[in-house]
Amino acid sequence: MGFVVFFLLAWLVVSLFAVLKKKLTFAENTLVFLVILIVSINFSWIVIEELNLIKLSHESLKYTAYLLNRSIIIPILILIGVNLLQWSKTMMKKITVILSSVILMIGVVMLSNFYDIIEYQHWHYWYDGIYFFILNCIAILSYKLFVRVSRNVVSY
Repeated sequence: MGFVVFFLLAWLVVSLFAVLKKKLTFAENTLVFLVILIVSINFSWIVIEELNLIKLSHESLKYTAYLLNRSIIIPILILIGVNLLQWSKTMMKKITVILSSVILMIGVVMLSNFYDIIEYQHWHYWYDGIYFFILNCIAILSYKLFVRVSRNVVSY
């Protein structure tokens, strides 16, 4: 059942991103997605495999649901958040977008825990919240850095 839920979530998140009016260009969206994907994969590898703080299910469908979450749902949710941040004018709206994004991703992690896809051993939802907040900050910083660098490039 967990695979079905996460497949539906992945499909919904990708569909939402497809119909969302984007402020970022294709190159900016691609860069932010790839940076978040790299950080997400490396962080999950360290936390799960090296530090053994989270235990993964070894059933193939549950593991596939975990991969959908790590490689599609979380990076695209952050990408949607970065695009929504560009539409936000006030600082309060920006904070609301980031907090909503973090809470939504913690909800997805709670679903993972509910369906026994992951099992916390020495980990907590607060740690995930901090991680998702830092992931959002990395996405925003990588976007701003890309915009700053691309502004300085002279095209011939």
